[in-house]
Amino acid sequence: MRYLTCLLVALCLSVSMLYATDPPKLSPAQQEVLDAHKARVEAGEKRDYATYSHFVADDCIYSDDDGVLDTNPKAHIMEHWKLPLAYDHGVNPRDYVVHVYGNTAVLNYRVTIHEQFTDAEIISEQRYTETYIKQNGSWLLIAKQWGNLPVNFHKPVAVDTSFYKDYVGQYEWRPGLVETVFVKDGKLWSELDGEKDEYFPLGSDTFFVKSALGISAFSRDAHGHVTGYTCHLADGQEIHVKKIK
Repeated sequence: MRYLTCLLVALCLSVSMLYATDPPKLSPAQQEVLDAHKARVEAGEKRDYATYSHFVADDCIYSDDDGVLDTNPKAHIMEHWKLPLAYDHGVNPRDYVVHVYGNTAVLNYRVTIHEQFTDAEIISEQRYTETYIKQNGSWLLIAKQWGNLPVNFHKPVAVDTSFYKDYVGQYEWRPGLVETVFVKDGKLWSELDGEKDEYFPLGSDTFFVKSALGISAFSRDAHGHVTGYTCHLADGQEIHVKKIK
């Protein structure tokens, strides 16, 4: 979840964001869709409602990263435009994918979002999906959805890495899903379902990986042997993982 439910970035990302990264080579039809996207964004930065409205359907649907649904963003855009762009903006757009199906198109891309508070700047990675239809020769936005990508911003602490050997072994998440923990070049690593991540220490027996929002706390028996760990998810849920080897 983001820290604020703010539609401003989704409604009109800054122009500087759009040109920060060149999109891959697109077909003429794909380029038309991207051009419509850029034109709507530019109109948002200029607070040009007439142009913005031209590229958005009256019954357009917005669904944000907090699950909030807005079925008429055109009616609410002026309220969101009251917030200065400096407080909430996107940078480094990338990974553009455009699929065109006749008079329907889908645009997907990734962007880094910055939210400025009194004493901190909160950063989140998000992926957006926009759906368009072509009417009267122009591409019209009919739906938009966005969500956060998991990035863990915890800072690792210094620990005695000689204890890393205690965690080496295999851990069962569920039957058939087994994680292997190993040490390589003095670092602790995890391999799960073909993906490798480094475990970064947060304290005694507590670690995190940068590609997930949770924290893993290893448990020991009365003799000090590691018996498994609990994965504390960001939303308060827990996954108990048993060491099997």
